Amino acid sequence: SSKILKLMGRRYTKESYLELYQKIKKALPYSSITTDIIVGFPGETEADFKETLEVVESCQFDSAYTFIFSPRVGTPAAKMDDNVTIDEKNNRLQRLNNLINEYSKKANDAYLNKVVPVLIEGYSEKDSHKLMGYTDTMKLVNIDGNEEYIGKIVNVRINEIKTWSMDGEIVNDHISV
Repeated sequence: SSKILKLMGRRYTKESYLELYQKIKKALPYSSITTDIIVGFPGETEADFKETLEVVESCQFDSAYTFIFSPRVGTPAAKMDDNVTIDEKNNRLQRLNNLINEYSKKANDAYLNKVVPVLIEGYSEKDSHKLMGYTDTMKLVNIDGNEEYIGKIVNVRINEIKTWSMDGEIVNDHISV
Protein backbone atom coordinates (compact mmCIF):
# COMPACT_ATOMS: atom_id res chain seq x y z
CA SER A 1 0.00 0.00 0.00
CA SER A 2 1.10 3.57 -0.50
CA LYS A 3 0.92 4.02 3.29
CA ILE A 4 3.46 1.25 3.89
CA LEU A 5 5.69 2.37 1.00
CA LYS A 6 5.83 5.82 2.62
CA LEU A 7 6.69 4.30 6.01
CA MET A 8 9.46 2.34 4.28
CA GLY A 9 10.88 5.56 2.87
CA ARG A 10 10.09 4.69 -0.75
CA ARG A 11 9.61 7.63 -3.08
CA TYR A 12 6.79 6.12 -5.09
CA THR A 13 3.19 5.11 -4.52
CA LYS A 14 1.30 1.94 -5.34
CA GLU A 15 -0.40 3.83 -8.17
CA SER A 16 2.85 5.11 -9.70
CA TYR A 17 4.33 1.60 -9.44
CA LEU A 18 1.35 0.11 -11.30
CA GLU A 19 1.56 2.85 -13.92
CA LEU A 20 5.25 2.11 -14.54
CA TYR A 21 4.51 -1.63 -14.71
CA GLN A 22 1.86 -1.04 -17.37
CA LYS A 23 4.20 1.21 -19.40
CA ILE A 24 6.87 -1.51 -19.41
CA LYS A 25 4.40 -4.24 -20.42
CA LYS A 26 2.98 -2.05 -23.19
CA ALA A 27 6.43 -1.23 -24.58
CA LEU A 28 7.84 -4.75 -24.05
CA PRO A 29 4.90 -7.18 -23.95
CA TYR A 30 7.13 -10.27 -23.70
CA SER A 31 9.23 -8.88 -20.87
CA SER A 32 9.64 -10.85 -17.68
CA ILE A 33 9.13 -8.80 -14.54
CA THR A 34 10.05 -9.86 -11.03
CA THR A 35 9.87 -7.98 -7.77
CA ASP A 36 10.82 -8.04 -4.09
CA ILE A 37 8.06 -7.95 -1.48
CA ILE A 38 8.34 -7.60 2.31
CA VAL A 39 5.40 -8.64 4.48
CA GLY A 40 4.80 -7.65 8.07
CA PHE A 41 6.43 -4.21 7.99
CA PRO A 42 5.63 -2.30 11.20
CA GLY A 43 2.15 -0.83 10.92
CA GLU A 44 1.03 -3.16 8.11
CA THR A 45 -2.65 -4.00 8.56
CA GLU A 46 -4.58 -6.81 6.92
CA ALA A 47 -6.03 -4.17 4.56
CA ASP A 48 -2.50 -3.07 3.59
CA PHE A 49 -1.52 -6.67 2.96
CA LYS A 50 -4.61 -7.20 0.79
CA GLU A 51 -3.42 -4.27 -1.33
CA THR A 52 -0.15 -6.15 -1.81
CA LEU A 53 -2.09 -9.20 -3.01
CA GLU A 54 -4.10 -6.97 -5.37
CA VAL A 55 -0.88 -5.63 -6.91
CA VAL A 56 0.41 -9.19 -7.37
CA GLU A 57 -2.89 -10.19 -9.00
CA SER A 58 -2.76 -7.16 -11.27
CA CYS A 59 0.87 -7.60 -12.33
CA GLN A 60 1.08 -11.40 -12.28
CA PHE A 61 4.85 -11.26 -11.76
CA ASP A 62 6.99 -13.99 -13.32
CA SER A 63 8.52 -14.45 -9.89
CA ALA A 64 9.17 -12.56 -6.69
CA TYR A 65 11.61 -12.62 -3.83
CA THR A 66 9.46 -12.51 -0.72
CA PHE A 67 10.56 -11.80 2.82
CA ILE A 68 9.23 -11.34 6.32
CA PHE A 69 10.21 -7.98 7.78
CA SER A 70 13.03 -8.09 10.27
CA PRO A 71 14.57 -4.93 11.72
CA ARG A 72 18.08 -3.98 10.64
CA VAL A 73 20.24 -2.03 13.04
CA GLY A 74 20.74 1.57 12.00
CA THR A 75 17.61 1.83 9.84
CA PRO A 76 14.58 3.96 10.69
CA ALA A 77 12.42 0.82 10.67
CA ALA A 78 14.51 -0.68 13.48
CA LYS A 79 13.17 2.03 15.78
CA MET A 80 9.52 1.42 14.82
CA ASP A 81 7.11 -0.56 16.95
CA ASP A 82 7.04 -3.98 15.24
CA ASN A 83 3.36 -4.56 15.94
CA VAL A 84 2.76 -7.40 13.46
CA THR A 85 2.99 -10.78 15.19
CA ILE A 86 5.23 -13.50 13.81
CA ASP A 87 2.14 -15.65 13.24
CA GLU A 88 0.59 -12.88 11.12
CA LYS A 89 3.84 -12.44 9.22
CA ASN A 90 4.13 -16.18 8.51
CA ASN A 91 0.48 -16.40 7.44
CA ARG A 92 0.86 -13.44 5.08
CA LEU A 93 4.07 -14.81 3.61
CA GLN A 94 2.41 -18.17 2.93
CA ARG A 95 -0.61 -16.54 1.28
CA LEU A 96 1.64 -14.30 -0.80
CA ASN A 97 3.89 -17.17 -1.87
CA ASN A 98 0.90 -19.28 -2.92
CA LEU A 99 -0.21 -16.47 -5.24
CA ILE A 100 3.32 -15.79 -6.54
CA ASN A 101 3.80 -19.52 -7.27
CA GLU A 102 0.55 -19.62 -9.22
CA TYR A 103 1.63 -16.77 -11.49
CA SER A 104 5.21 -18.05 -11.80
CA LYS A 105 3.91 -21.40 -13.04
CA LYS A 106 1.49 -19.65 -15.41
CA ALA A 107 4.36 -17.58 -16.87
CA ASN A 108 6.44 -20.72 -17.38
CA ASP A 109 3.48 -22.59 -18.97
CA ALA A 110 3.68 -20.19 -21.92
CA TYR A 111 7.04 -21.77 -22.86
CA LEU A 112 5.82 -25.36 -23.23
CA ASN A 113 6.85 -26.85 -26.61
CA LYS A 114 8.51 -23.59 -27.71
CA VAL A 115 12.08 -23.37 -28.95
CA VAL A 116 14.00 -20.65 -27.14
CA PRO A 117 17.63 -19.56 -26.95
CA VAL A 118 19.25 -20.56 -23.65
CA LEU A 119 22.62 -19.41 -22.32
CA ILE A 120 24.16 -22.50 -20.75
CA GLU A 121 25.96 -21.50 -17.56
CA GLY A 122 27.13 -24.81 -16.12
CA TYR A 123 26.04 -27.99 -14.42
CA SER A 124 22.79 -28.12 -12.47
CA GLU A 125 23.14 -27.97 -8.69
CA LYS A 126 20.33 -30.50 -8.29
CA ASP A 127 21.50 -32.99 -10.94
CA SER A 128 25.19 -33.03 -11.84
CA HIS A 129 24.38 -34.97 -15.05
CA LYS A 130 22.38 -32.04 -16.44
CA LEU A 131 23.34 -28.60 -17.62
CA MET A 132 21.51 -25.46 -16.60
CA GLY A 133 21.05 -22.10 -18.20
CA TYR A 134 18.70 -19.17 -18.62
CA THR A 135 16.44 -17.81 -21.31
CA ASP A 136 16.62 -14.13 -22.20
CA THR A 137 13.79 -13.60 -19.69
CA MET A 138 15.76 -15.29 -16.89
CA LYS A 139 13.80 -18.56 -16.89
CA LEU A 140 15.88 -21.43 -15.50
CA VAL A 141 16.17 -24.34 -17.96
CA ASN A 142 17.77 -27.75 -17.35
CA ILE A 143 18.96 -29.87 -20.28
CA ASP A 144 20.99 -32.95 -21.09
CA GLY A 145 24.32 -32.05 -22.61
CA ASN A 146 28.04 -31.94 -22.10
CA GLU A 147 30.52 -29.27 -21.14
CA GLU A 148 31.04 -28.11 -24.74
CA TYR A 149 27.78 -26.15 -24.39
CA ILE A 150 28.83 -24.22 -21.26
CA GLY A 151 29.12 -20.53 -22.06
CA LYS A 152 27.17 -20.92 -25.29
CA ILE A 153 23.67 -19.99 -26.40
CA VAL A 154 21.76 -22.98 -27.75
CA ASN A 155 18.24 -23.48 -29.07
CA VAL A 156 16.20 -25.53 -26.63
CA ARG A 157 12.71 -26.99 -26.96
CA ILE A 158 10.94 -26.71 -23.61
CA ASN A 159 9.21 -30.02 -22.88
CA GLU A 160 8.44 -29.89 -19.15
CA ILE A 161 7.26 -27.02 -16.97
CA LYS A 162 7.68 -26.61 -13.24
CA THR A 163 6.94 -23.66 -10.98
CA TRP A 164 10.51 -22.35 -10.81
CA SER A 165 12.24 -24.06 -13.73
CA MET A 166 11.75 -25.83 -17.03
CA ASP A 167 13.31 -28.87 -18.68
CA GLY A 168 14.18 -28.99 -22.33
CA GLU A 169 16.31 -30.52 -25.03
CA ILE A 170 18.74 -29.04 -27.49
CA VAL A 171 17.01 -29.05 -30.88
CA ASN A 172 20.08 -28.61 -33.04
CA ASP A 173 23.76 -28.07 -32.68
CA HIS A 174 23.55 -24.41 -33.65
CA ILE A 175 25.71 -22.74 -31.07
CA SER A 176 26.19 -19.00 -30.62
CA VAL A 177 29.13 -17.48 -28.83
